[in-house]
Amino acid sequence: MDIISRAEWGARAPRSRSTVSWSQRTEFIVHYSEGPTNQSIRSIQDFHMDGRGWADVGYNFLVDITGRIYEGRGWLVVGAHAPDHNTSGIGVCMIGRDGDSTPAAKRAIRWLYDEAVRRTGRNLAELGHRDVFATSCPGDELYAWVRAGMPADIEEEDDDMPEYVSVGMDTAQDFPPNTWVTVNWGREHSDRDHHHWDRGGPSFIVGPARYGLTANVRIDGLAPGTELQARAIEQAESGGDVDPGPIAEYVASNGSTFVHYNLAADTVGNGYRVRFQVIHYGTETARISSGSAKAFAWPT
Repeated sequence: MDIISRAEWGARAPRSRSTVSWSQRTEFIVHYSEGPTNQSIRSIQDFHMDGRGWADVGYNFLVDITGRIYEGRGWLVVGAHAPDHNTSGIGVCMIGRDGDSTPAAKRAIRWLYDEAVRRTGRNLAELGHRDVFATSCPGDELYAWVRAGMPADIEEEDDDMPEYVSVGMDTAQDFPPNTWVTVNWGREHSDRDHHHWDRGGPSFIVGPARYGLTANVRIDGLAPGTELQARAIEQAESGGDVDPGPIAEYVASNGSTFVHYNLAADTVGNGYRVRFQVIHYGTETARISSGSAKAFAWPT
């Protein structure tokens, strides 16, 4: 496999660097970035250098979900990925969150391990970040693969496996009466296939696809007995054309009102995006305090 060099991805020069010998390398430590899969290497480096004050990007190598390998600090430079294990451990980071790993990403990580073994002339301990530090990194799914011995014979996912999207609100929204309000999703938990194109925006499934979704929102400030409705809509990217989905009915309760909306199956066409809306028929402006949505999509 080819390794994309620091020059190719536009790395900043390190502030300082310390090197080790191959005899000091005894561990191979797998991480995840816990960010979106389209996160750039440069943005990770900027965060490590400017946000954490490190000399360089913390990892020795990084891998994206397509299987591309990026040079971080390199084979024999002390990293900043695991306290007390930066000299002994080669740190490799998958760009993404728990559940984002792919067969291609795993094969790239395994190739780096095999190459490290070839260069040292001996096996290295196969570890997840959580083995050496109190953390959830590299996520349950990738960690299970590491603990299984990082098998290289990984089958590609079946074509009928759905794509998974999980988003949440990060800012409360005003909820005026008698108006359909589109919920904005500012927090992205999982979106390997980039369905949540508007980061911080309302769309979370992009057509053409078959899909199923659930959405949950908490609403405050409604008088008990106020009628509410919720629906999914499919809105054209080119403008205001909207195809509304089935409407669900609710009644406000004392205190907070929790709306749970489920759409088991529907189809969104090419050039359309799925969004989630709520409306109430009271007299006062309420607040959509929090919310989350999860969806499975089968591209067509």
